[in-house]
Amino acid sequence: MKIEARWSSQKGTRTDDNRDHAGIASRKGGFLAIVTDGATHGSNNGEYARAIVEAIVDWFAETDDAWGPEIMQAKLREIHQALRKSFPRGSASIILFHVTDAGSLTVLHSGDCLLARHDGQAQWQGTPHTLSNALADMPLDAIAKSPTRHLLTQSFRSREFMAPDVLAEERASGAFLLATDGFWAELTESEQEAFLGGCQPAT
Repeated sequence: MKIEARWSSQKGTRTDDNRDHAGIASRKGGFLAIVTDGATHGSNNGEYARAIVEAIVDWFAETDDAWGPEIMQAKLREIHQALRKSFPRGSASIILFHVTDAGSLTVLHSGDCLLARHDGQAQWQGTPHTLSNALADMPLDAIAKSPTRHLLTQSFRSREFMAPDVLAEERASGAFLLATDGFWAELTESEQEAFLGGCQPAT
């Protein structure tokens, strides 16, 4: 399977620093990508998000451990425990994407980072873990407009390990997006397409 990956980011308006981080790694039999978004509240959540990415990418690239949702859950729990001392109040949204050479896909996410299929337009898969849609299903555009979407009901937070949601497909192909809420919630569809085309939206 041929994989092409591209990463684009810009600083949001709610913090002085860019708290988005991403990493990719490949090894025989599979490809992995991860995107993290450090929570707005807390001065070092950007560093926490980066540390999560580094730990996942280093593990995947340097070991021969088997892959599977259960193994990844265990690895995330191990990384969570290892980072707790350095980041006692750390919080970040994460999305982790893994595809095998045979085309089977596994995605794990916690927080408000999301996966989309892209064929000229983003088709979002799954829902974010926010207070807006905690009690009832809501369309994504309504969640994006809700002031309570910034309050997360689940994330990769150091005080408590919360197992991420899992999406799995036996055969996957095409183009996919891994995006933070700065993309799916704060840009219009036309702005999203312009951003993907290389144009940075005005801030």
